[in-house]
Amino acid sequence: MGLQQVTDEILDEAEQKAEEIREEGESERDKIIEEAEEQAEKINERTESEIEEEKKALRKKEISKTKMDSKKKVQETKQSEIDEVFTEFREKLSDLSEDKRESMVKSAIDSANFEVGLVKGSKDFEAVVNQDFEEIEDEGFILESENSEKSINLTFDRIEQEFKNDHRGEVAKLLFDQ
Repeated sequence: MGLQQVTDEILDEAEQKAEEIREEGESERDKIIEEAEEQAEKINERTESEIEEEKKALRKKEISKTKMDSKKKVQETKQSEIDEVFTEFREKLSDLSEDKRESMVKSAIDSANFEVGLVKGSKDFEAVVNQDFEEIEDEGFILESENSEKSINLTFDRIEQEFKNDHRGEVAKLLFDQ
């Protein structure tokens, strides 16, 4: 066998080996690409599913927030209605006639469990009091005992606050139970 023939055989063998390696490489490359595409598709599907779940959660959260805001608005409106009733009550206290003021003071003095020595009150009560009187800023009046140890506070702020405390539930029930 001649040198040329040995060289040709080696080259043929090398080309054949190179072709096999190239085919194997291409096959491996195709397999890797196919696997990568499959993984990309799975990731894409998973991401779309996660996005859809997130959308559902956000919608649910928004609906819940809207319901809460709605309930809050209803509560605020109800509270406003209740406050309006108490504002009206306070206005009626402020608008008492002189006869009603006199009757109020007399009734309070008669029901006091002590001897009233001084009446402190707003200017509009001075004319209806037949005892020592001292003017105060607060609307309404305060009865004090001779020794100032006992007192009854009937200022309109106090009356309004006690009325609110005692009747808030009843007012709400009357306004909103239908």
